[in-house]
Amino acid sequence: MERAAGIERTRRAIMDAARRHLVEAGYHGLSMERVAAEAGVTRVTVYRRFGSKPGLLEAVADDLAGRSEVVPQMREALDRPDAPDAFRGTVTGICRFWGTDPDLLRRLVSLAEVDPEVRDVIAGRERWRLAQVTAAVERLDGEGRLRPPFGVREASAAAAAVTSFPSCDAMAADLGRPHADLPALLIPLLASIADLGAGTA
Repeated sequence: MERAAGIERTRRAIMDAARRHLVEAGYHGLSMERVAAEAGVTRVTVYRRFGSKPGLLEAVADDLAGRSEVVPQMREALDRPDAPDAFRGTVTGICRFWGTDPDLLRRLVSLAEVDPEVRDVIAGRERWRLAQVTAAVERLDGEGRLRPPFGVREASAAAAAVTSFPSCDAMAADLGRPHADLPALLIPLLASIADLGAGTA
């Protein structure tokens, strides 16, 4: 038990150091050596655990998902028996995820524009997000709730765009509100795509 706790403390220290360096210096400024020093471990420990700088980046992205609990939240939302409720829950889960660590997400999204390794990490996560949105939209379509001219593909693309990090982050900044508050505004907007009935997420 004590050994497992020590391993987790080491992992947490490395993740925290890597996150700080990514936010402050970007991916090119992310040094395995500096991360190791700040985390209080050897460089060998970092390389043994993560293998490479891309591996460390993947771990930071996975850690962000773990801290936010976005995967179980999306699963819970899509398991709801009511299709509109499942869709509303999906939108809410995405917005809550964006609010977990906006500074890190801003850095990752901006770096993805110029760095192929970061782009690959972000692209994988975005494909997963689109899959969750599409699954929720397919539930609505199965009940005949999509409004013309939206089919599943069009509605999924529109909902994914509205709930993207750049869109949500800009809205949160403009309104001075946390990302978690945005579903109250986005869900009525997305009601133009489908009949979402009454209720909240």
